[in-house]
Amino acid sequence: MKISQLKKMISSCFKYSLFLLIPSLSYADKARFGDFCRSMAGQWQGTSAKLKQPPIQTSVSAICSADGRQLLLSVSRSARHPFSETWWFRERGESTYLIYFDGVEEDKSQSFSLYQQNGSYSLLGEGKLDKRPALIQLRFEAKDKGWIWLQNVQYLDDDTDRYLFYRGIEMMPPAH
Repeated sequence: MKISQLKKMISSCFKYSLFLLIPSLSYADKARFGDFCRSMAGQWQGTSAKLKQPPIQTSVSAICSADGRQLLLSVSRSARHPFSETWWFRERGESTYLIYFDGVEEDKSQSFSLYQQNGSYSLLGEGKLDKRPALIQLRFEAKDKGWIWLQNVQYLDDDTDRYLFYRGIEMMPPAH
């Protein structure tokens, strides 16, 4: 299947709720990056875990630039390394561009499309995970006064036709 066909499939699947492991979505609209940026800004805490790993306490610092075109998320601990990791999202035309770095592995970059429905946000893009071609979804589900950040993957080199859970990060306001 060609890349352009996959991108069309992603858009139609997202629009018509064919994704598994995701709450039902009847229709999602393209989101404004500035709204997403301002929604994420702040200090967050909670747990983080990958599939089949015990949860660890995590804090997330999110800084939205004054013009609402850049979002920097610093996660205090990753599930792989004891170091922090940084997710730098930037508005780039119709796309959202990401640079990810953790200080251990080579920096990763990727382009996403940003969608919104019922106060939740999804970034959908094509990239590589564990050296395998994949469709990647970063989903920020609104929960209480915070967010659940789900990282899902669909590998393109096998017959699985659904997104698989990769990692989840709870982002709740700090207890005072």
